[in-house]
Amino acid sequence: MALTLTLLSPERKLFDARPVANVSIPSGEGEIEVLPEHAHMVGTLETGVFSFRNPDGSEELAAVSSGFFEVKNDLVIVMAEALELREEIDVERAKKAQAAAELKLNETLEPDHFGEYQVKLERSLIRQKVAKGER
Repeated sequence: MALTLTLLSPERKLFDARPVANVSIPSGEGEIEVLPEHAHMVGTLETGVFSFRNPDGSEELAAVSSGFFEVKNDLVIVMAEALELREEIDVERAKKAQAAAELKLNETLEPDHFGEYQVKLERSLIRQKVAKGER
C-alpha cells in the first residue's frame, strides 16, 4: 500500500498524485509521520524540514515555510507558502540570508520586525540543513 503526495506552492505544483511510502510533515503540533491508512486530519504546516520516502526506499528532503496540509484516504496534500527540494537550494544565497538576518537581529528593532527577521534566520538555517541532507 502507498500514499499519494501532492505538493503545491503559490508559484507551482511540484507533484500531483506522486506515489510515496511515507511523509514527514513539520506541523503546528510537531513533526507528524504519515503512513498508509493514516487517520484523516487537517493541520498547519510550520517552517521546517519536510521529507518523504519513495516506494524504492530513497528519501527526499525539502525546506518548507508555513501553509496547510490534509491527509485523507491515503492522499497527502501539502500547500506551502514556500517549498524548495534539496537539489533546488542555493546554499550561498541561504548563507547570505542568514548573515543579513543576524545583522538585523543585532540592531534595535520594533517587535514585529524582530519576529520577521527571526523567521528569515530560521528559514535560512533550515535551507542550509536540507541542502546538507540533514533532517
